[in-house]
Amino acid sequence: NGAYYNQVRNEEAVCNYMSNVASGIYDMSGEISIVGGRSITGGGVATTGGQKFALTFFILGSIGLAGYAAMLHQQLTKGAKSTLAQQGGAMA
Repeated sequence: NGAYYNQVRNEEAVCNYMSNVASGIYDMSGEISIVGGRSITGGGVATTGGQKFALTFFILGSIGLAGYAAMLHQQLTKGAKSTLAQQGGAMA
């Protein structure tokens, strides 16, 4: 009984898809058809110079921040183990 309802839902989905293809919402390859706009078949595969720059910038920035975080962590955990008196601090 459950398999029958699953089959009916699958057939309805296929029929809806075919009706969308026929009405021009999708093309025959399954891509969304944009009427009145620029349509790129197969998707854009080329990256722009700006995208390459931004990707490089963010990767190098992330590596730099990771290194800085490691340095701070090392200073906090293994750095000079001075007491408050040696730092010139006082307890209230």
